[in-house]
Amino acid sequence: MLTAIYLIVSLIVFFKLIGFLLRVTWGAAKLIVGLIFWPVIILAAVFGIIWLALPILILIGILTSLVRV
Repeated sequence: MLTAIYLIVSLIVFFKLIGFLLRVTWGAAKLIVGLIFWPVIILAAVFGIIWLALPILILIGILTSLVRV
């Protein structure tokens, strides 16, 4: 009986940790994109590479409107 209780509690803790790690990973990915990707796109637009920056901005805008976490 104790083994079953231990197994159930272990599975609950395992899945809660997986959920926490996914949230942390998503937050880190947003931080990296915010610190590296956006300045590169803005600089591309400033320096006249708008033909590259505009489609990327449109794609990111569509993706961010579809994914809400």
